[in-house]
Amino acid sequence: MRTVSRPSLLLLCAVFVGGGAVGQRFDHHAVRGRQPAGGISDRLEGEFLPLHGSARVQGMEGFGPDWSGDAHVLWDGTVGARMETAFPVERAGRYRLALQLTSAPDYGRFTARLDGEVLREGIDLFSGRVELAPRIDCGEFDFVAGEHALVFELTGAHPRARALSGGRYLLGLDFVELQRLDGEAEAAKSEERPTAEAELVAAPRAALSLVEARPLLERYCLRCHGGEDETEGDVDLHALRTRQDLLARPELIRLAADVVVHADMPPDDELQPSADERALLGRFFEALVAEAAAAAELAPVTMRRLNRYEYNNAVRDLLHLKGDVYALPEKVVRGHDHFDPASGQMPRNIRVSNRTLGKNQIEQKILTGVDPFAIDLQAEHGFNNRGEELSTSTILLESLLRLGRSIPEAPEFDGYTELFETFFQPGQGSVSARLQPFLERAFRRPADAETLARYVAFHAREWERTGSYTQAMKGVVGAVLASPKFCFVVETAASGDGHAPLDGYELAQRLALFLWSSIPDDELLVAARDGRLAGEAGIRAEVERMLLDPKCRALAENFARQWLRLDQLVTAVPDFDRFENYYSRIGCEQWKFGLQSMIEPLLLFESVLVEDRSILVFVDSDYSYRSDELEAWYRRPDDPFAGKGNHGRFGTGALVFRRRTLPTRREGGVITTAATLTMTSTPLRTSPIKRGAWVATAVLNDPPPPPPDAVPEIEADDAALAEAGLTIRERLKQHAVQQDCASCHSRIDPLGFALENYDPVGHWRDVYRGELPIDASGELFGEARFTTIEEFKEALLDRPERFVRAFTEHLLSYALGRELVVGDEPAVDRIVERALAKGARISVVVTEIALSVPFRNKASQERSR
Repeated sequence: MRTVSRPSLLLLCAVFVGGGAVGQRFDHHAVRGRQPAGGISDRLEGEFLPLHGSARVQGMEGFGPDWSGDAHVLWDGTVGARMETAFPVERAGRYRLALQLTSAPDYGRFTARLDGEVLREGIDLFSGRVELAPRIDCGEFDFVAGEHALVFELTGAHPRARALSGGRYLLGLDFVELQRLDGEAEAAKSEERPTAEAELVAAPRAALSLVEARPLLERYCLRCHGGEDETEGDVDLHALRTRQDLLARPELIRLAADVVVHADMPPDDELQPSADERALLGRFFEALVAEAAAAAELAPVTMRRLNRYEYNNAVRDLLHLKGDVYALPEKVVRGHDHFDPASGQMPRNIRVSNRTLGKNQIEQKILTGVDPFAIDLQAEHGFNNRGEELSTSTILLESLLRLGRSIPEAPEFDGYTELFETFFQPGQGSVSARLQPFLERAFRRPADAETLARYVAFHAREWERTGSYTQAMKGVVGAVLASPKFCFVVETAASGDGHAPLDGYELAQRLALFLWSSIPDDELLVAARDGRLAGEAGIRAEVERMLLDPKCRALAENFARQWLRLDQLVTAVPDFDRFENYYSRIGCEQWKFGLQSMIEPLLLFESVLVEDRSILVFVDSDYSYRSDELEAWYRRPDDPFAGKGNHGRFGTGALVFRRRTLPTRREGGVITTAATLTMTSTPLRTSPIKRGAWVATAVLNDPPPPPPDAVPEIEADDAALAEAGLTIRERLKQHAVQQDCASCHSRIDPLGFALENYDPVGHWRDVYRGELPIDASGELFGEARFTTIEEFKEALLDRPERFVRAFTEHLLSYALGRELVVGDEPAVDRIVERALAKGARISVVVTEIALSVPFRNKASQERSR
């Protein structure tokens, strides 16, 4: 089963009017809803700029707290020597440039040059002690995008300066700062998006009646789906004689709309409708889908337990821990200081490592005796928070009981919780007064008097038994953590027919799990208690606040990782002999370059979240975050780690990932990252089928059905194909001879062949082994021809509703913890419409999901049964 994926009625009309018109394009690169706090400026730390010659990073903690990042770049040389570096400008415009240097007794006098022109002469860095030099305001400049060379030439020294041996003097560079002077105008311009529905799509045409549609169905559909003999796919349209017959099969008519609009049906060897006829059929089925959806009930959300990622976050936030409860490989990017949504700006340089593929990072204990329960698997084409997938066995219940008790009993716990000097100590209010708000936070609603009394009595017994107030309170905490009211996500069922609004506490719980993968904080509980979550304004205010909290990083850690299926990279094994650079041996251990490549798409997601950019950046970005070695992976595919030796040739620990302006549209977004391209390949060749299925699933939310049981094998090694004089396209054409195979391959193969210029580890190539030419052409949505990956991205961007809708469906399914159904279609339509009107900013998508009918309501009790 998959989530609903179809173009909305309005967008369908836009596609079909005039035989293939597309949605309105906008500059998605310029869309940005959140500007940097304190103005549009960029501080470029010296230690992250390119270093050459004698330049090196020096920690400055021992000289005081004044240096940005507690470090600067230190260089030494003789008179006439030059310290050379460069700084990037992401977007052309007018800037004010400033330099922050260091002064000391052995520092020299310099001339600074910018792009070869003298910037400032006579910069004397002598001082009687080590300190920051006066800040140098260099003035205003019109910069083009790209790298700008900055050179400091040593011209002499102050008479009192002390030279090092050999007549050398020093220079210290703390940071370069760029302030965007035309940024406010640009920010305002980026908000000028189409707001009227008519600007986004063409006016809808009237749908056909069944009588009018019947001739088209008979001509193009009923030969295979008419019930005379065996019907293809067990679909008998002839038996559905009335409009009510069709409306009773909402999933079928949704599927019919899908295949007609995407030109998946009729098959290529059958008579094809004209563009106008396809448009008429599309509108006919779409109108039926819209009518069925309007009458459909909400699907129930199955009661479930917290998955282990949510459990970790909930315990961390409830007990105000200084970090995680246990090490989680699900948290890929290790390092959090860079993620600050309130700043409105992702740092240009970020030091992080990969938790998922790091052996020591997975195995290291955080709290002694505290072990996580088993990892929760993703649902097919879904996420790991679906109730029907989160089984609760007797063994797991025992694990949850032990886990809850072990956390406060860990020897490190007292120093790990910020509540130890307050909540766990006597003399600061009654036990009842302390437990009442604690239980409200833990259970996500006020505890009734009977429940509160039980925990107060339990504390009294434990205090008497142990003689320790603190130990008794730890016993209470262990009991709370093991309680089903903490471990399970519960909502009372609505009575009667239809659906009912969630109460404030239930909505607060949904919001916290959606945005933070955790429990509500005090402010969210107050909003629930005061009734502010009953109205749209209150929900908007809370979502805005929650998106400014660093805890919203859970959307990148949990949602993005699963949406992109990045866990598949863990098991990817490019052939060791053919792709030797992908592996690095350190001692007896072997590491994979996925350690670094997996981080790239997640940091891109984080930047979109922090800066509130358009989600179309996931299709096509003009920047990315890469380590120096990952950048070399793209730039020097034949020898990316030249000069580093055979052992330990790439870093396996914490590395600096820099924000880089991309030189070509072959790169950018999540589709063409090395991580995606590697995990969708086989060990010895690319796999257009795997890549196409990934694009269909992750990017278009149109996952293909599982393959038949007996599928003929294709050569595992592209060398064998080259020897036979075949390309993978030619071989797959031979493979897909059966109609059942051909119909599916016609959908997914073009999506995979669009990526065929990338080899099995993401390097660009122009020809196959044996010098056979690569054909990356195909057709998207049955109408958009492309021959290159750039044209493929253009086709997606020309139809922004397609990706925005698919992403919305993924995120709504994640937010609800269930598969989407036809009844969710009106909500998806509304979210997509409003998102496109505001440049498809991620905050708009998130907010509109929180305001949607499925998110704010619950199914009736009868429906749930």
